Amino acid sequence: MHFSRLTNRVFAVALTAVAIVLPHQLGAQAQEPWRTVRQNDHIWLAVTYDQPVSPRWAVLGDIQWRRTDGLSKPQQFMFRNTLTYKLADGLRLGGGVNYGATAPYGELPSARPVRDHQLFLFAQMNQRPGKFDLMHRYRYEHRWLSDIFTDEDGDRSRGANRYQQRARYLLRAAYPVPGLKYRTRDVTAVLQNDVFVGIHHTDRGLAVDQNRFSFGTGIPLSATKRLDVLWLQQWIAHPARRASENNGTVWILLNHIGRPR
Repeated sequence: MHFSRLTNRVFAVALTAVAIVLPHQLGAQAQEPWRTVRQNDHIWLAVTYDQPVSPRWAVLGDIQWRRTDGLSKPQQFMFRNTLTYKLADGLRLGGGVNYGATAPYGELPSARPVRDHQLFLFAQMNQRPGKFDLMHRYRYEHRWLSDIFTDEDGDRSRGANRYQQRARYLLRAAYPVPGLKYRTRDVTAVLQNDVFVGIHHTDRGLAVDQNRFSFGTGIPLSATKRLDVLWLQQWIAHPARRASENNGTVWILLNHIGRPR
């Protein structure tokens, strides 16, 4: 009986707390609904390279010019370089550096330009089930982000670094389009997804901050060159603003795949 009475009292207190707190939470959510901003005029231009320098070592990376409002406004410039070591056929590990310069853009602009300096660990696995060419790419990033300030005289300075960590996983699948060739080489259909998971030292913990889904075609220009033309759908979360971006982007990549030495 005593246990039953205690249970009833605890239940009554819990109901009272819910009755008091829930309306305030619902009211706050009603005042600040989550919104999605869509923009479909981004264009990304990229050059990528994957060049073996020995039977096991290779250098790979990319340079990207990312624009918005067609090509009229800057979005981001990025340069990334990776040194990899081949452990076995289809498996290599490595590490690298990345530099990114991001400008305020769109309907959810950052307060000021941002610089992103990274050190990262890298792993890549390639598989060939049938005619499919599959790639799994993992990257663990240590990031130092800083704002760029401009004073009244136009002089620029960099603010203090904010340290963040992020994990990424990309799955890419390519398949030769039946009957479609360019200069005797197969044109491929490309499908890939790149998910970004932030490691937050707050109550958010692990959270998907960004996702990039893309599809398109790969056109072989030569034995070592390929042109990828993709449509990219990019989702970016902005929890502090209770908003997200859902951006459509034309992504054009000129790829160099060097021959083993």
